[in-house]
Amino acid sequence: MTQEHRMLEKAYADHIGDHYRRASEELLHAYQRNKEAARHHEAGAFKAALHHAKLSKHHSFNAHDHLKEVLSISEKMDDLALPLPGQSGSSVGPLVQ
Repeated sequence: MTQEHRMLEKAYADHIGDHYRRASEELLHAYQRNKEAARHHEAGAFKAALHHAKLSKHHSFNAHDHLKEVLSISEKMDDLALPLPGQSGSSVGPLVQ
């Protein structure tokens, strides 16, 4: 494996890790907003509940976009036949099972 190949592999892995981190943060925010919406709904504050529900949906869509980007990057790695970390020299198969 060439040095350039290792650097490219590391860059892809770092980029994927960043997207996973961002997706998890967005999902946490979505969960928090959803809980807030439920609290408002139970209190009869339906307008506030709707506002928080919309924010929850927004965060969920952002998380979805980050995960789509992870899949896209993974497919690029497959196309370039880059081995994943821990798979020295083996060809990369599909990442989605």
